[in-house]
Amino acid sequence: MLEIVRRFGPTLKPYRLKMVVGGLLVLLVAAVELTLPWPLKVVVDDVLRGRAPTGWLGDLLGPLADSPTAVLTAASLAMVVLAALAALGTYVSSRLLQSVGERLVADLRTEIFAHLQRLSLAFHGRQRVGDLSTRLTGDVAAIQALLVAVFSIMLPNVALLVGIVIVSVVIEPVFAVLLLFVAPTLYGVVRHYRGAIKAASRDARTHEGRVSSHVTETLTTIRLLQSFAAESRSLDRFRVHTRARLDAGLRQVDLQSRLPAAIEVVGQVGRAAVMFVGATLVLRGQLSLGVMLVLMTYLQQVYAPMKALARLTSTISKAQAGAERVEEVLRSTAVVEEAPDALPAPRLSGDVELRDVSFGYQPGRPVLRDVSVRARPGQVVALAGTTGAGKSTVASLIPRLYDVTAGQVLLDGHDVRGLTLQSVRSQVAVVPQEPLMIVGTVLENIAYGAPGASREQLLTAAEAAYVDEFVDRLPDGYDTVVAEGGSSLSGGQRQRIAIARALAADTPVVVLDEPTSGLDALSESYVMRGLARLTAGRTVLVIAHRLSTLRDADAVYVVDDGRVVDTGTHAELTARPGRYRDMFDTLVAS
Repeated sequence: MLEIVRRFGPTLKPYRLKMVVGGLLVLLVAAVELTLPWPLKVVVDDVLRGRAPTGWLGDLLGPLADSPTAVLTAASLAMVVLAALAALGTYVSSRLLQSVGERLVADLRTEIFAHLQRLSLAFHGRQRVGDLSTRLTGDVAAIQALLVAVFSIMLPNVALLVGIVIVSVVIEPVFAVLLLFVAPTLYGVVRHYRGAIKAASRDARTHEGRVSSHVTETLTTIRLLQSFAAESRSLDRFRVHTRARLDAGLRQVDLQSRLPAAIEVVGQVGRAAVMFVGATLVLRGQLSLGVMLVLMTYLQQVYAPMKALARLTSTISKAQAGAERVEEVLRSTAVVEEAPDALPAPRLSGDVELRDVSFGYQPGRPVLRDVSVRARPGQVVALAGTTGAGKSTVASLIPRLYDVTAGQVLLDGHDVRGLTLQSVRSQVAVVPQEPLMIVGTVLENIAYGAPGASREQLLTAAEAAYVDEFVDRLPDGYDTVVAEGGSSLSGGQRQRIAIARALAADTPVVVLDEPTSGLDALSESYVMRGLARLTAGRTVLVIAHRLSTLRDADAVYVVDDGRVVDTGTHAELTARPGRYRDMFDTLVAS
């Protein structure tokens, strides 16, 4: 628990008062439970033997102390009142602390989700979506379970154990010695198994993440899987991951099953010892039968908490494993970080420049080397080159999806690293080769880049992108819900929605990453007309493969193996020998 508090202290801070109040109530309940066996002692030693209670109890009862019926009634009522107080305290503390657990889960999940969104594409490229989802849900839930268990199981049972030992020392030191022998022995048994259970729990969580990742991957690529009849291969992989999770789970179950059995043996030995010693002292007249029954009850109360603490071992192990996996995410830093003194970008005119830029996705493996590209306001600049030359990487640097390793990316003369991410990205619209769709209506997908736009503005953007050409054929028009990944729409329809999204955003800079790739002639014609409206009056950086785009561009930069090897207009580049003319000749021949 201390480890969890250390790791997630700031998240727990707003709930410290509730945790303290709940903890005090738990301690109060433990104190009440210590008194529960004493009315039985009064009944056995006084009522059944026909004696009047003496001491503070006799003074409290006054004349009623001489009436066995009155004493029995008072003892019975005391048992009911004490039980009611314990139940009330348990209810209030449980509700209070479990509400803290629920709020902690909500806060922690929000914190992790926000952090995941801030992490760069480089981080997400190394992670599996299903595993991150498991950390956000299952691992955080394990932390919540520990927090609740600590206050509802660990704290009251530890307090009860300490109280029992103290009371036993006062009543009969020999019983305290027996209890002090049983409790550490039980703790030793628990400690022996705890490490192995934790390791098995960590393995189970890891394999559970892999199962989740495989399921997510399969369901998001179900069209690909079925197209290549890969169901059996996918099922085989799923069985491997599931078997590994099963093996780890069975190890955990085996260890958790051994632990209560070991505790049962130790507990029975303790009970036998207390019964033997207690009965001996009663026979010798050194101990009353009522006190012996109280001590036997205490021993049972020692045994029950230790079993509860033993069961808690699994919860602790799962929470420790979950906390490690959650902390691993929170400890990850964004490769693209906003500078503390970053300033919001003014409304850009659209002057875009990459100056002597170098970049690599992995250290020591550059993808771009000394690349310089310039697009003045209102210009259309094309990047030409073969697949894998680095064109898309150049385009991704402008909205600062990645940071350069050398050189500068400038917008209106401002280095993007000195500007806030939101102000940069809100002024650069990207129309990718494979447009991404959210699960929502067609209109909500268009509004994704312009959340403050009115319905009229969105419909205007949709009309300009020729979305209205097909939307009437959808079941609910613009209010038709798009399936996950946009699978209910054709490639051309998704691309026109992406263009409408960029139009609605009304940015001064537009990046087009081969937006007509793979479209049929009719879809391409609509997309090209929509793009013509999108690019009018804006600075456009386009990754081009169409001759018409290359011919109409104000400047063409030829990228080869991560370098700009030539630049000029289409006419200038085709007029001289070089990489571009070779590409052009190949396009013409095809």
